[in-house]
Amino acid sequence: MKRMKKQWMFVLGLAVATVGGVQAQTSPAANSGRDQSSTTTNAPTTGVSTNADLAASAALSSDHSTLLQALQAASLTDMAQKGGPYTVFAPTNAAFAKIDAATLESLMQPANRQQLSQLLAYHVVRGRYTSATLKNNQTLTTVQGGKLTVKKEGNTLAITDAAGNTSTVNMGDITATNGIVHSVDTVLMPGALSTGAK
Repeated sequence: MKRMKKQWMFVLGLAVATVGGVQAQTSPAANSGRDQSSTTTNAPTTGVSTNADLAASAALSSDHSTLLQALQAASLTDMAQKGGPYTVFAPTNAAFAKIDAATLESLMQPANRQQLSQLLAYHVVRGRYTSATLKNNQTLTTVQGGKLTVKKEGNTLAITDAAGNTSTVNMGDITATNGIVHSVDTVLMPGALSTGAK
């Protein structure tokens, strides 16, 4: 059980670096005028590869700095190098901004480390799920133990959490050698955790 926990912590933590590594390899022209943290188009950016495992993706994504802070607050940054494959749904800064500021600040406190760890684990699923392999109404079990439901309509891919909130993928299929990352626009919530979302 302890080993399993280290594996998902590693993947979730380095998902931030993976997304950052992808952005660092994308040409400035491709990103000009586009704020990926708030993109809600029906055709999310997909299919980018880091050509390395998650540990080798050193750059950090400016669109996922709140996720990185959450990982640090949860003491999940000292991680193993192996594990997976995993699929990670990585919330952007804009996703965290939807959470009530007082609730988010409370989650970041040392006294709430366990609750924050459970929230982060709710964003990780065992296995490699690309946009093409995810099916409409498919149920995914997270490493936290909760359920997520996939919603697909045309080119739009969304994930519904246990609380009934829907998170849309705004950058999908970011591929590392030991996992897949989908950047999402809303923090996914286990049913027992309330965030006072705006």
